[in-house]
Amino acid sequence: MTGSGPSAGGRARLIVISVVVTLLLVATVAVPIAAMHRSDLPFERAYGSFMVSLVSRIGGGNATDPLGRTAITEQGRVAYAGSCAVCHGARGDGKGVFGTAGYPPASDLLSEDAKEKSDAQLFWITKNGISFTGMPAFGGQYADRDIWALVSYIRALQQGRGSSLDVPAATAAQLALADPHGTPVQQGSAVYFAQGCGLCHGAVGNAPGELGLEREGETEAIRYGRRGMPAYDTAQLSNADLRALQAYMRTFTGRGREGDD
Repeated sequence: MTGSGPSAGGRARLIVISVVVTLLLVATVAVPIAAMHRSDLPFERAYGSFMVSLVSRIGGGNATDPLGRTAITEQGRVAYAGSCAVCHGARGDGKGVFGTAGYPPASDLLSEDAKEKSDAQLFWITKNGISFTGMPAFGGQYADRDIWALVSYIRALQQGRGSSLDVPAATAAQLALADPHGTPVQQGSAVYFAQGCGLCHGAVGNAPGELGLEREGETEAIRYGRRGMPAYDTAQLSNADLRALQAYMRTFTGRGREGDD
């Protein structure tokens, strides 16, 4: 008795067509919708949290913080203020200036979910970042010892022991100086703000304490890094941009005020 249904070859073609149509719908409908939405869908946050925990647990392994959970170092505090606070907030509550602007929002480092993550997980996330979120990878900018210092400082914030640094915000006039096609000083100002230097050091080097640059003339730390500060190699900052940046910095470090380049 001969069946009336499609042949094996016909069924295979239908499966292929169905898969292609599904992929097209995902690419043209589902992905744009996902890119535009700014609020959690049902179970979305729980699923995202589970996946981040799973990936970081696998990637982080059993590494332990060599500084210990009770250590608060100036290194970690300065690095956090410059690289993390803009999103996660000075206190770690996820309410930094950019923390709530995107989706998903910056993690609340004071939440139980963050506290439950191991030191190894926090280290892995900080070093490698999380794809499809706003969390960048800092492994190319900070040495492992600096990332561990960040982990220790995050733990201190979770325990209510971290003290924040109040970096002055740039004024409209200070931002207006930036011009990538202007004088060396104007070009350097554009580089300074584009690279986020002002978020850590203040618009004119006027951040408090060790972050301040007003009395500091050396700029080698830009290339090679220093305690709590990442290094900017030529892949991130060209030699021409570095020279322009140095010209701008000399306007507030006391060098170059008489017009030297």
